[in-house]
Amino acid sequence: MSKRRVFQLSATFFISIVLTLSCKKEETNIGNNLQGEGLNVIKSDTFTILTYTDTLDSMASDETSVSLLGYYNDPVFGSVDCGIVSQLRLSSSNPAFSANPGEVIVDSVVLGLQYTSIKWYANLGDPITVEAYEITDDLVRDDQDYYIFQEPNTTGSNLVVTGTEVIYPDVLSDVTLDNGDTLSAHLRINLDPTLLGDKLVAINEAGNMTSDDAFVSAFKGIYVKVNGSGLAPNQGSVLYFALENPLSKVTLYFHTVSDPTSKEYDFNINSSAARYNRIEYNRTGTSVYDVLVDSTNGQNEFYTQGGSAWAVIQLPHIKELNKDSLGNEDRKIINKAQLILPIQNFVSDSYDPPKTLFIARIVDKNNSEFTLDYNISNSLSSSTVAYSESAKEYRFNLTLEIQAILNGEIENKGYRIYAPSFFASSIERVIFNGPNSSLKNRARLEITYTDY
Repeated sequence: MSKRRVFQLSATFFISIVLTLSCKKEETNIGNNLQGEGLNVIKSDTFTILTYTDTLDSMASDETSVSLLGYYNDPVFGSVDCGIVSQLRLSSSNPAFSANPGEVIVDSVVLGLQYTSIKWYANLGDPITVEAYEITDDLVRDDQDYYIFQEPNTTGSNLVVTGTEVIYPDVLSDVTLDNGDTLSAHLRINLDPTLLGDKLVAINEAGNMTSDDAFVSAFKGIYVKVNGSGLAPNQGSVLYFALENPLSKVTLYFHTVSDPTSKEYDFNINSSAARYNRIEYNRTGTSVYDVLVDSTNGQNEFYTQGGSAWAVIQLPHIKELNKDSLGNEDRKIINKAQLILPIQNFVSDSYDPPKTLFIARIVDKNNSEFTLDYNISNSLSSSTVAYSESAKEYRFNLTLEIQAILNGEIENKGYRIYAPSFFASSIERVIFNGPNSSLKNRARLEITYTDY
């Protein structure tokens, strides 16, 4: 299947570059007679740029709009292992499975997961091997953060029916149920009728389905993941799901000894259910790892990846622009400043770049803020720049930022570049060409200014 194009979700990505002033070249003298004697318009695009990648200690991933399930082996970034941890909620309290205890016969249990509009990332077409476990952790929806590196505690028994673990995801075709109903495309995972189904029936018969609180005290939730062991480089995919969609639920199918008519009961994943994305990255031996342990390696390539790694740009010598060759004050007026970041994106590459990226000024290790150039509406969506498919690059305006740094109005701490879907709701990644790249197009800062 042809690779899908990623578009904006929500959240934030970080990147930073260091620039030192080099030579200048005259762009034009037109308008000098209007600007006054001795004014020159200069363009400089030969700054020395230092680029690298940094990671977050961890990122909160609870109640994101997109839930991630899958595993892929990226030859540049390493493996990405995404799982979903979630509570279940009752569709109705005190469900009457049977008039008499012990009469319920579980036919099947199915976990349904509704795709989001973007559906997947990486290599759709490869099969996935699904696992599911009952968790033993008490999850809390309000006033509690859960993080991507947080491994849930489980009972240890795989709840997926033996022989049904391998699934070829079909993100396009409607699903026809045994009763003839047709539903939109979604993933269906068969869970064990004995290990899970009989336990849910026993919880009901014990009177623990009188309320959601009573139920989650008896059944904490479920952890769904994909076993990616043995995947070769460039194999695997991650699927994107909307857990608060009505099709995302666990359905218990059953009948009773006295009544063979098939019945069903839904356990929902709704806005009351606590949940989080559990993501594990293994970058050992990769090019990304080399940059993380030695930032100078980022001069050739540097990277950003959703939920974990961002690209960083520092400008430690940019204030030298306000000095002449002898070190004397020589103030400038910035007419235009653009940070240009070419990327590596080939036709055969399954890892599409984000449709938009965002630039933010560094505050500290984990926090960033809007730049002056993208702070007019203080809106994330209006502060992104689009990827140019033809030029294979992103261009960020930094005109107001550079002028403010030169004027001493803001502190020069550098910048981060990240996708709007950075917050653990995507695993999109980008390979940027560094300033020392062997490729023709390299990261650079272009400044047009007036010298007076």
